[in-house]
Amino acid sequence: MFYKKRPREKPQIAMAPLIDMVFLLLIFFMVATVFPDKVGVKVEKPEADTSKALPRHHLLFAIDREGVLHHSERTLSYDEAEGIISAAVMAKPDIAVIVEPDKSSVAGQLVHFLDKARIAGAKNVSIATRPEYEK
Repeated sequence: MFYKKRPREKPQIAMAPLIDMVFLLLIFFMVATVFPDKVGVKVEKPEADTSKALPRHHLLFAIDREGVLHHSERTLSYDEAEGIISAAVMAKPDIAVIVEPDKSSVAGQLVHFLDKARIAGAKNVSIATRPEYEK
């Protein structure tokens, strides 16, 4: 009794289940990823009854409790901030400049920043506060 030897098929990887698994993993990681609400310096803003939402295009600065000025996650001097504001005002004259002072920061630092912003030509300068109900 002789058996005929059949040629062996080469093993193949089925691509359809592999692609399904890749998409399932992609969806899982997209759903499970936690994005930070706001990156930057942690500033505890003072409360106000008349708070408004931020304008769409704005420059955001923060003054921490030690009086150090921050913009885009980096520390700046007040003169550097004046240069940044001046360049932004040249590009878009009605840009909003917003400063978030920590409620424990010295008022003199805030006034100094507001002066620098006005010297740079900013016409729309605001102080960020948090609504009273957000305690």
